[in-house]
Amino acid sequence: MTPPPTDDHPLPSASHEEAWVAHAALLAAGKTAVDGGDDDPPHVRPLGRIERKRSLAPEELTLLRDALIDYLGDAPVRDRAPGRALLRRVVDRLDAVEADGCGDVDASVGSDDRSAWERT
Repeated sequence: MTPPPTDDHPLPSASHEEAWVAHAALLAAGKTAVDGGDDDPPHVRPLGRIERKRSLAPEELTLLRDALIDYLGDAPVRDRAPGRALLRRVVDRLDAVEADGCGDVDASVGSDDRSAWERT
């Protein structure tokens, strides 16, 4: 059974490049956490949920935002523009969630009726 959509706050549609950057940023943040002694880094959950096109809780979207901020500082040149574009939309989405006081952000709804991560 699929979870009910939360169309009020969809995760912004992501291009293939942006989805790749999100994946790379969360993996890098998770590796840093493991290297710091965390046996169960919180970055695994949003990474898995994005890959399965499931909703992200605001806390998970915050992890993505923070991972993007850290990753973009030393990101390969090819990742910088799509990463900044995704970061802007993630920040906008978090602002909207905060303003509305809503819960989950649906990763399965894109602005063009395709999954935000379908193009990965």
